Amino acid sequence: MSISRRGFIGGAAGAAMLAGCSARKPAASTGVSTAVTPRVTVPPAKVYVHDVPSIPVLAWHQVIGGHARTPAQDQIWNYNKDCAPAAAVCDVADNDETVSLAQMARLFAWLRSQGYQSVTATQYHAWVTGQKVALPARPVLLTVDDGTLNSYVSVTDLLAQHGFSMVTFIVTQFADGATTGKQPYAGWNATWEQLLALPEKQWSFAFHAGAAGHDVAFPRNPGCTYYYPSQLPSESTLAYQRRVASEITTGRDRAAAMLGSRMNDTMWAVPWNDLAQPGQPASGTDPGKWLAAWAATQFPVIFLQDPHRNGVLHERYRLEVQGTWDEATFQYYLDGNAGHGFFDGT
Repeated sequence: MSISRRGFIGGAAGAAMLAGCSARKPAASTGVSTAVTPRVTVPPAKVYVHDVPSIPVLAWHQVIGGHARTPAQDQIWNYNKDCAPAAAVCDVADNDETVSLAQMARLFAWLRSQGYQSVTATQYHAWVTGQKVALPARPVLLTVDDGTLNSYVSVTDLLAQHGFSMVTFIVTQFADGATTGKQPYAGWNATWEQLLALPEKQWSFAFHAGAAGHDVAFPRNPGCTYYYPSQLPSESTLAYQRRVASEITTGRDRAAAMLGSRMNDTMWAVPWNDLAQPGQPASGTDPGKWLAAWAATQFPVIFLQDPHRNGVLHERYRLEVQGTWDEATFQYYLDGNAGHGFFDGT
């Protein structure tokens, strides 16, 4: 098998259908009353956690396709139309994480046609931690990162149309910057007020990064430029650990204060897919020994785009949807990843 840096893998076509509940055939009447208190059953479209061995997790970043009223909105929502909102695929140069709205609509329609139903962050957390929870027969967790406005424009209606919900992973630096009018965040990222205005039925929130964790924070640092997996040459073990732990703790507190009960604190989507795990950039001697282990003491669910880390500590795999994928390619990667067990519970 071959694995790319982003963790995509092709495989056997078609994931096995997950078993649903079946009703017991009633016995033939004997003419004698045998009335008993009816047993409580799970609704037909739902099964208990132990009957669902796998929940695919899908990730998006930007969606081209807003109904702009001004040139400024068009630039923000449609990214200068580098990709047309109605494009079948979105092959944007140097930005393979961007999809068109029409493309996303077709992928949602395909998921729905295959019987997939979205689950919430709360349901996924309960499932992955072995709690008893009712789930759809074919569950999927839909996620989007960073809090850019074009991730929400028109997508809310699309979610409502298919009866789906989505978890959006928030960077407090971006929301704070948008709220205070700071560039480059103002007009590009959602403000706290705009995030709270998203309908609860379609949207919930979880943590992505705090005030610095999503930055290419150390562009001149040898070995790694990212905030979390970089131990600077001048940093002691304690100084590195305190810097990272403080940024994450403060960011979580900030997001919870601004988003209240809609903020699910059980999940972390790691920026840049870099938890200093083998094969990813890191600098210094401590990130590889400390970061993943410490994160597992803080979050019950940690998302990476690294399939072979699924089930290591609290790490879970997310498949990142690419702009170049049509429905057939999307199905190929989803079924292939599912067939290899990359979304399985442990």
